[in-house]
Amino acid sequence: MRPLRLLARLELRRAASGSAADAASAAGAAAAAAAPAAPSTPSVARLRSMYEAARNDAIKRSSVCQRVDPRAVFVNNDLDLSRIQVYGFDYDYTLAVYTRELNPLIYRLALKRLIEHYNYPRELADIPYDDAFAIRGLHVDVHKCALLKVDAFSQIQKGTVHRGRRKLSDEEVRSLYGGFSLPDAAGRAFPQLIDLFSLPWAGLLATTVQYFDDKTIEFDPPVLYQDVADSVAYVHISGELYRTVQADMERYVHKNAGLGEYLEKLVRDDRQLFMVTNSPFEFMNRGMEYMLGGGWRDLFSHVVVSAKKPTFFSGNAPFRLYDERTKKLSYEKVTKMEKGRVYSGGNIDELSLRAGFGTKGVLYFGDHIYTDLADPMLRLGWGTAAIVPELAREIRSQNGEFYQKGIMWLETLTLLIERERAGTRGDREAEKLVCEWMEERKQIREQVKAIFNPRFGSLFRTYHQMTFFSRRLCRLADIYTSRLPNLLKYETEHAFFPRRNALPHENFNAVPTESSQLVGQIADCYDETKKTTVASDTSPITN
Repeated sequence: MRPLRLLARLELRRAASGSAADAASAAGAAAAAAAPAAPSTPSVARLRSMYEAARNDAIKRSSVCQRVDPRAVFVNNDLDLSRIQVYGFDYDYTLAVYTRELNPLIYRLALKRLIEHYNYPRELADIPYDDAFAIRGLHVDVHKCALLKVDAFSQIQKGTVHRGRRKLSDEEVRSLYGGFSLPDAAGRAFPQLIDLFSLPWAGLLATTVQYFDDKTIEFDPPVLYQDVADSVAYVHISGELYRTVQADMERYVHKNAGLGEYLEKLVRDDRQLFMVTNSPFEFMNRGMEYMLGGGWRDLFSHVVVSAKKPTFFSGNAPFRLYDERTKKLSYEKVTKMEKGRVYSGGNIDELSLRAGFGTKGVLYFGDHIYTDLADPMLRLGWGTAAIVPELAREIRSQNGEFYQKGIMWLETLTLLIERERAGTRGDREAEKLVCEWMEERKQIREQVKAIFNPRFGSLFRTYHQMTFFSRRLCRLADIYTSRLPNLLKYETEHAFFPRRNALPHENFNAVPTESSQLVGQIADCYDETKKTTVASDTSPITN
């Protein structure tokens, strides 16, 4: 009986909390009852009364919103882990998680290359690096030197277009693009900041463009773009980045607590592990030893370095054996892949054949949704899991009281404006008041956006839509989470199922938002009832 009573209580609570639309409607009814008979157009007194009632209700409802676990695993597609026998991993930002010191290092090394090799002004070195300037997922208009945040439907988010470090006005954006809607072809043609290594690249591009604009120095945008890209690539190719990180692991690499425990759990449950990374062996091995100790190799059946993804998944390059003693590649043909050996280059078809993956279920983890996840899902039919380090930080921000109150009031105020605006025509005071509401709405949207990043907002959404990045994440990752050890809380037989999302034409009740909390409470009630029953059955009978 207890679970049934619990269901009834939760149903009453849901009815009491209601939705933003219910709140706006209720506010109108309350104001109508409290105010004298309204004239043909809504009076200012009535509008103010509705505003206060709706605002108080929104603040009240925000306090009972369920918070999200920053370390949870989130699901886009069904994924049954009992069918997965093979687990594959990228290294950078998947197995290895870097500290915030890494991006300034990449920026400094790339800037040095830009100045010394390409003869860019030395004054650029005097401009401080802003490591919080950009976010991943931005598009780059190479010819206009602009960074744009685009949503899943190729709409540019207002207030997020920057040339250099200067935010462009809405009028400037319209003059550049004719509005805020990009043709699909243009959206696909613009390069996108996908991996975390691209953030210092964006910072260097923005700094240089801003310097040239401030000094009215003419330059060729495609040439600047290519010079910056080549300078950042050289930081990796030259090995200078790898040597610097290896010399001070504590400064640049997190220990990634729980990583070893998770990998050991997979091996104990007879799962096969492999790694495919674009990084060189010495760099990767030093990081793995720092995180897991010298015995990390015992966990992996196969290790592939310098893989040159994404062509690793679609090309036919041969594997070459890497000699750890001489640090050289062998010229002999690889005819089998042995555990404990390290291989360089190669391709996924040969790895699958020689490693005996066959018809085994494979789940591959990576941080780059194109390089790591696109081909494994679309060409090979593997399961895919995205590691998104920014996720935990964003969830903590949205769990905060300021965000919860802001979002709840924003949605309620939007509905209030939508409901009442047309009826104020001809009443100058009422029109002015609704204009003030619209200005407040605009300010709230900016404040909520700035919680994540003051210039570009959230990685995952614009004001009301998912971002282009978020759309690709949903398409190419079956599951996603902020770090690999988060999967420790799930058994290797666990089945993941996506949750139902409301469509614009569906009402609040179409999505049971409290279902996970409800199931947990029912389970707790059931366990308590079972314990009570067992205790009564085993208690001594007294006369």
